[in-house]
Amino acid sequence: MKALIILIFISIPGLIFAEEEKHPTPPAATEIPDGSLYALQSVWTNQEGKKVAWDKSQGNARVLAMGYSTCKGICPRMIADMQRIESKLTDQQRGKTTFTFLSVAPEIDGIPELKALADNHKLNGKNWQIMRSDADSVLEMAVALGIQYTLLPNGVDYAHSYLIAVVSPEGKIVCKWADPSVGAEKSIASL
Repeated sequence: MKALIILIFISIPGLIFAEEEKHPTPPAATEIPDGSLYALQSVWTNQEGKKVAWDKSQGNARVLAMGYSTCKGICPRMIADMQRIESKLTDQQRGKTTFTFLSVAPEIDGIPELKALADNHKLNGKNWQIMRSDADSVLEMAVALGIQYTLLPNGVDYAHSYLIAVVSPEGKIVCKWADPSVGAEKSIASL
């Protein structure tokens, strides 16, 4: 009996290695270099239908949130809070800040929906980008920001995090506003 147990323990590592060869472990996800969101290699489309290579869009500070165009829940509040931040900036700060709302719902949010969202909230095209991308790029950005989202059983609406991130011109997250009951002061001060 003892010999059988020893034989089994000797065989287990071989079985594990054989199983690993059948199902190789994918390499670990690479970290965002220096914590920069601009290391992400994705292409987004804005409300005007213009393609934006994310990694080439650095240069300004960015106030960033994720949601979707037909949201009746927290999205209008996030956009209003982003507008609150915008209204408190000096003209000089405003000129060096891009306000970006990224859709978590590429299957729902086409260019007309993005444009309607911008128009409904009176978001000026000079400082504001409402953008969509493919599902993989949306997930990658959400993970990088720490945003959770899920499609609800009705197949139309999403449950998602409230988060407004302030991103430096180099792509580093310098402030996260994750509680709508707290004021915008820290976000404004970080710009």
